[in-house]
Amino acid sequence: MLHKVRPACAVDAGALAAIDASVNIHPWNELQFAAACSGASTDKQCAMVIEEDGRTDGFVVFAQVLDEASIYNIGVHSAQQRKGLGCLLLESALLKMKNDGATRCFLEVRQSNAAARRLYAGNGFELDGIRKRYYPTEDGREDALLMSLCLQRNRQ
Repeated sequence: MLHKVRPACAVDAGALAAIDASVNIHPWNELQFAAACSGASTDKQCAMVIEEDGRTDGFVVFAQVLDEASIYNIGVHSAQQRKGLGCLLLESALLKMKNDGATRCFLEVRQSNAAARRLYAGNGFELDGIRKRYYPTEDGREDALLMSLCLQRNRQ
């Protein structure tokens, strides 16, 4: 069976928090995911999951206000990485944003996260700037790269 992307629901929150805890230095907690999955967050977050045979392998969380969207978090279970699932999640989120009227998508990514940077650049995101010492690390702080994508261009 192939992986499929679907909207997340409240019962997905625990699985998403577990995936995030296994792949991120400062993961979201289950309550944060529950708010995004239910649409109850104050900034209109939306979450999507990627699954195969009932097994949740990853997620994307984003928000949209009018014509601007922001990606907040993407995570893929470590056993399922390097299989294109992150790209499929990103493409699904971008399509939903565009269909919902977004014209631009923004995100921040850790400077040290080479895999995520490749994913975003490979999908047309461009560097807009740097947010100095934005992310906490185990031994200090790390810069965030600010990136954006115009959703009106035809992408292949």
